[in-house]
Amino acid sequence: MAAQQLRRQHCPEAAADGLRSFDLIARIAAAEAEDFDISSTRPDDTALCGADAVLVRAFRQILVRDDVEPPDRAFLVAHEFGHWILHPEEQEGCRQVIVSTLNPAEDDTLGAKRVEAYGARERAELQANVFARELLLPRPLARALFLAGHTASWIAADLALPLELVRQQLLDALLLPEDGLADDAPEPALTPTDEQRDAARSPVRTSLVVAGPGTGKTATLLMRIEHLLANGAKPAELLVLTFSNRAARELVDRLAANGVPDAHEMWVGTFHAFGLEFLRKNHERFGLRPGFGVADKMAQIALLEPHIYGLPLRVFNPLGDPLPWLDQAVKTMQRAKDELLDAVAFTRVVEAGAVQADAERLALDRDLALLYRTYEALLRANGGLVDFGDLILLPAQALRANRAEFAPSIGRFRHVLVDEYQDVNRASAELVKAIAAQADSLWVVGDPRQAIYRFRGASMRNIVRFADDFPQHREFRLNENWRSFEEIVRVVEHTGRDDNPLQGVLPLGGVAPIRGPGGVRPTLVSCEDESIAFGELASRVLGLQAEGTAFREQVILANRHDTCDAAAAALVAAGIPVLHLGDVFQRPEVKDLLALLQLFVDRSGSALVRIAQLPGLALPAPDVDVLLDHLRHTRPAPLSWLQAPPADLSPAGAQALQRWRDTFGGLTSRDSPWDVICSLLFQRTRWLADYANGSDMQAVTRRLALWQIIYYLRVPDGGRVYQTVGTFLTRLRRRLRLADDRDLRIPPPEAELLDAVAVMTIHQSKGLEFEAVHLMDVDARHFERSDDAPWLPEVLTQSAGGVDEARSEAANRLYVALSRARSSLTLYEEKGYFKAARAPAVQRAAHLLNCVVGTVAYAVGRHAAALTALAPQVPVDLREFVTYRTCPRRYYYDVMKQLSPAAGLHPAARIEAAVMRELFVPAGGDVSAPVNDVAVELAMLTEEYEPARPHLLAYAVQLLDAGRAWSGTVRAAMASPIDVVCDGLPVRVTAHRVTRQDNVVTLHFVRAQPSSAYAKQHKILRWVLKCLNQQFRQYRFQGSMYVLSSRVSEHVRPYQDLGFDHLVEMGHELMEGRFPAKPNAWVCSGCRHFLYCPA
Repeated sequence: MAAQQLRRQHCPEAAADGLRSFDLIARIAAAEAEDFDISSTRPDDTALCGADAVLVRAFRQILVRDDVEPPDRAFLVAHEFGHWILHPEEQEGCRQVIVSTLNPAEDDTLGAKRVEAYGARERAELQANVFARELLLPRPLARALFLAGHTASWIAADLALPLELVRQQLLDALLLPEDGLADDAPEPALTPTDEQRDAARSPVRTSLVVAGPGTGKTATLLMRIEHLLANGAKPAELLVLTFSNRAARELVDRLAANGVPDAHEMWVGTFHAFGLEFLRKNHERFGLRPGFGVADKMAQIALLEPHIYGLPLRVFNPLGDPLPWLDQAVKTMQRAKDELLDAVAFTRVVEAGAVQADAERLALDRDLALLYRTYEALLRANGGLVDFGDLILLPAQALRANRAEFAPSIGRFRHVLVDEYQDVNRASAELVKAIAAQADSLWVVGDPRQAIYRFRGASMRNIVRFADDFPQHREFRLNENWRSFEEIVRVVEHTGRDDNPLQGVLPLGGVAPIRGPGGVRPTLVSCEDESIAFGELASRVLGLQAEGTAFREQVILANRHDTCDAAAAALVAAGIPVLHLGDVFQRPEVKDLLALLQLFVDRSGSALVRIAQLPGLALPAPDVDVLLDHLRHTRPAPLSWLQAPPADLSPAGAQALQRWRDTFGGLTSRDSPWDVICSLLFQRTRWLADYANGSDMQAVTRRLALWQIIYYLRVPDGGRVYQTVGTFLTRLRRRLRLADDRDLRIPPPEAELLDAVAVMTIHQSKGLEFEAVHLMDVDARHFERSDDAPWLPEVLTQSAGGVDEARSEAANRLYVALSRARSSLTLYEEKGYFKAARAPAVQRAAHLLNCVVGTVAYAVGRHAAALTALAPQVPVDLREFVTYRTCPRRYYYDVMKQLSPAAGLHPAARIEAAVMRELFVPAGGDVSAPVNDVAVELAMLTEEYEPARPHLLAYAVQLLDAGRAWSGTVRAAMASPIDVVCDGLPVRVTAHRVTRQDNVVTLHFVRAQPSSAYAKQHKILRWVLKCLNQQFRQYRFQGSMYVLSSRVSEHVRPYQDLGFDHLVEMGHELMEGRFPAKPNAWVCSGCRHFLYCPA
């Protein structure tokens, strides 16, 4: 690395022993080879132009603001050294170096971080930051000092470095792979085909290149760039737009590897990165502040939610927990922006369709339009935020209206190139049209059969109907496949032609496999069940590795994340190295950190069940029970009990708590989660030293997961507001409920060269290729059309020129998955899963496949080892059995351990529970006893939910009124319990009211919110009613469910014939005292025990 080379060149002894930062900087600056003048100046000096530091290249001078401490000054100078060595062009001043690197609380939002990853400016700044960190504290030195027993603060003081820099270097040094494997020697350059040359040298103003998988799309794009430069174009005149950060990174790397001169002067990046830079340069024209942020979905909902309560909404109920419908509403707004519909245009569309729409749909659309207008007004109120859709919509609208006004921003781009054009949305297509209107050439490349991002707003109609936007274009087709053997090409070709709705609009031509035949057909393995599917998978991965296909040259693909997780677990159990992080928030090492954070906000101390097992914090199990019982009854402030623990602890427990006081002393819930975790890991414990050991892939994966989550703690989440431990945990749960954590499943680039089998979804595999592909679950249900969300107005779901986009995308997913393979392709079907049918496209391609029956079985458990404890007291309460049916481990925490953390439940859920306690007392209870449960819950609201207090109170009043109207009294006693034996399980049924007419007995139940007929509670109640009818044959039992929020009663009929025995089986497991965890992304994120389960 250049930074370490510079360090060794001028300070050879420092590479091993360390050197104070300002001495190191002085040596380098004074060296004859460098000879830099480093000067300090006032922050308001015009020479700085508002920057933290400036490199004046012509005079070999670095100017630095004079109001920073010496360690920060050393970092700023080192950052400019990075620009001097890495970026020969002139740089603007580095305005946000201190903020972005050394003060994370003031840094960009998570949304902006996602967009900026590979923008031209951000790339240069990131490179200079990494250079500075490696120059001042090389990773090997950081690792050695920490493993020698030194803390982060000691290293910072000893070497005169910013503490924040030391933390980052320690994380990278201890948790990231050092070098992976040495990369393979570069493949010899392939001779361009006539197709590629013709496309790259296109003389026409607008060119569309349709490039199928493996036909050299990226190589042709690079050839086009080189052709333009060879014919007089200047690098700064080229704009290259991509769909993803990964594609942008690949292009930048390939340009550098090809030695393209002055490649740094080109603008290469994503559409969103371009839009962000455009808005930053022209912020005043859009009413934006210079440092505006980018709102991701979390920030969008946080912005809108406080204002929904006063809106005259007809369909959406803002009271209670509005997150589920707010999620869908925000998605609808973003999809509208994808189609160039701002709030005004969206409202116009809704009203234009009012005559044809039914009353229910019109009410829904008008609610959405009102929410959209409210959201836009809030977003524009102070110029501080835009959202992802705005990054495309606002530039596209502005350029269409007055391109000349923005000529300084886009006028230099004479040649526009677009990669992956099939993945752009309508707004992106209009942006391309506007930018290219005065350009000398527009050259786009894509493949409609690889369009699989419709759920993100992408529309294949932009490429299918390209001629509508650019009537004078010329089309080029790349039909020579360099990637795959002929046997694979023929299967891919079959699915892209005979089984794709696009064939009638854009026929797939004959594909020529340049590599010729490989001698082995792709294989379809038919498996009876999951154990055989995974057994065959493991066996075939090992077989290919034995034949010379390295683990890292193989990939497991699946449609769903849970299939990926299960496949990865199977391979790990078989001893195969796997690169797969999965759901990082379900990983044990991450749960340890989350449980630590929960201790700072939870009065019940429930996370003790996990934390008390960590190294250095171990507590005897009886003392854990004593502490939990004490906290359950006293509910002191979080962690205050360390100073006043219960008197009946054992001597060993009391001694252990002294270690706890040393570990947690001085840290509070008001601190940032980044500061808390860094303090625990780098100052107060040696846990990371333990994690740094181990070279097997499981140890490496643990470190990668920790690296992902700890850096995630560093970035302000959901907006610019400084986040505390409490607000972070609240936002994290909301983010998980929104399924907005997928980015954390992707390993960092440093892991790419590890020799391990990759496991990913088909969407994640886009743009990649592997020697061997293993495609799981090739049954029809995984390749069916997926319709848009039902809230989208029809104008947003129009088909592409007569092609059913949803059906085409389903066919495209299979096409993309199959075409990732170079030499080996294996498909696996699991016939036993609800009698799954084979995907029709695979069935019709059977003559091209080697069809075999799987026989190798491998038993793999999907979930954590089951907990076995004492059997519960019987009879089991009906509501408790519903909990067991949802998750046995949750039952264990709720009933057996009686854990009751307030942190984790949405306040609306706690208000609902409080309302039920105010409405009903147990049978025989005193209905006149004073009660204030709702007031207590409102008093315990955290700062994050304080603005919602009046609305939660209104919600409580609404529910209380409905309940009292139903019962006819202020507070009612519940009915006497009825005991029944359900297939061997003694169950106690306590209804809110029991009525009888003749021999018909109706059990009346009350709940706050409705549940579907397929909900667990509904099914269990039908089962119990069936058992009551069998046990008390003189009566006929039925049920009724009254919903407080809607004031509607629903009739519940008993099962006549159960038809399945899983409820019976679960009853037996409960009686045996078995409490396994059942991870489920949706259920777990709403569980109050999530952060420390399983423990």
